[in-house]
Amino acid sequence: MKLSKGIHYQKRAALNRRDLLIASVLGFAVGILIIQPLGLSLFQYDQGGDVDNWWYLFKNAVGQAVGFSDMDQILKNILFGIMGSSLALIFYTRKTIFRLNREKVGVTLIRELLDKGENHEIEFKSTLRWDLLQGKVNKALEMVVAKTIAGFMNTEGGHLIIGVDDEGRILGLGQDYGALKKPGKDGFEQYVMQLVSVNLGTHFCPLAKVAFYQFEEKDICYVRIRKSQKPVYLNLGDRSHFFIRTGNGTRELDMPEALEYMETHLN
Repeated sequence: MKLSKGIHYQKRAALNRRDLLIASVLGFAVGILIIQPLGLSLFQYDQGGDVDNWWYLFKNAVGQAVGFSDMDQILKNILFGIMGSSLALIFYTRKTIFRLNREKVGVTLIRELLDKGENHEIEFKSTLRWDLLQGKVNKALEMVVAKTIAGFMNTEGGHLIIGVDDEGRILGLGQDYGALKKPGKDGFEQYVMQLVSVNLGTHFCPLAKVAFYQFEEKDICYVRIRKSQKPVYLNLGDRSHFFIRTGNGTRELDMPEALEYMETHLN
């Protein structure tokens, strides 16, 4: 376990170093080819009384920058390249800090939800479509997830966590990943959104936001579902079904119940 965790952190550190290097190189190029010509051409344009052709001045400055004509130009390129790299590193660092803060907030939220357990606004699902008992894909499980999402939309919204059993133990998404045509987080998110689009309606997709977090070196999927202002039906065969959340479960309402509920809660 410690060895695999160490390998995970080594891979992540290597990716961070690679991204840092790419940002530095791109910033260096931007400093030489954009910041330097832009500054020089604007200065010359201003000195000329704003009557010269600025675009011509800019293109001429770019030509000088890439020409490396003398030692002064080389030093200018190095100076502006360092300036560009510095700006790129500042941007990259700020972006990384924001991302880490979002992840930290998200992880804290997931821990709180797991500690609370299932209730009227929290639901855990072990898998999306992989049947742990049968050891194969079970399309009926997908409909259970779709039913849960519809129930949340018709009630007060809620939190769906996939990759966690009923007791809040982390199972991960590994088996679900392997059952997808496009394994991994992107394929999983696309499948969840396709499930909403096909079975509930494309116009309800914005009400479901998907994110992924890692616990115990296993991915889990978190779906934040907002309440709908319109009734949401689950389309099964030739019938439409109306679900709501009651307690820690999802219940289907018959037609009279659904009409009364919609009149009271969705109008």
